[in-house]
Amino acid sequence: MIDINSAIKHFESHDPKVVTLLKNYAVAKRVIKKSPPDMYARELFASIVSQQLSTKVADIIWGRFANLVKVPEDPKVVKKFSVEQLRTVGLSNSKATYILAIANGVTDGTVLLDHLDSLDDEAIIAELVQLKGVGRWTAEMFLLFTLARPDVFSVGDLGLRNAADKFFDKKLKPEKLLKLSAAWSPHRSAVSLALWHSLDSKV
Repeated sequence: MIDINSAIKHFESHDPKVVTLLKNYAVAKRVIKKSPPDMYARELFASIVSQQLSTKVADIIWGRFANLVKVPEDPKVVKKFSVEQLRTVGLSNSKATYILAIANGVTDGTVLLDHLDSLDDEAIIAELVQLKGVGRWTAEMFLLFTLARPDVFSVGDLGLRNAADKFFDKKLKPEKLLKLSAAWSPHRSAVSLALWHSLDSKV
């Protein structure tokens, strides 16, 4: 569970700069809740759709995809479509291929989604990256936005790195940033959300 208030309390005694960052985010009142297991496949499909797209464009394509397949949370239904059919909604060939690979990997038991939440974060990542098209970044986004795990910091995310550079007021190499982010454990998810928000916030 990601608890902004608990994170604020955690940092109050030793990192006022992080507290300010978190309080600015808390104003946005965006709450990340854990998705139910029957939505896990849908979230993976959505993550593939949204890769390297603006939120607006991703939402449009996702709407078309959901309208085409009718039941986007059911991999058994999704796998019945061809790459060519999926491409008609605006998906690239690679994204259509990845979505079908995920649908097949879930239905054939390569990855058992319903038991993921019983695993620790690294074990979940190891499971998910078995699916074609799912890399570490996608798995980390799944941890944060689908499972609402509290201690996720995706150093592979460009937006997060840009926000962290702004926060620290210097350009950081990924390995250095990852090391610095350890100081935010066990609330790295809350800090990640606040950092992303800081890029859009004028506060």
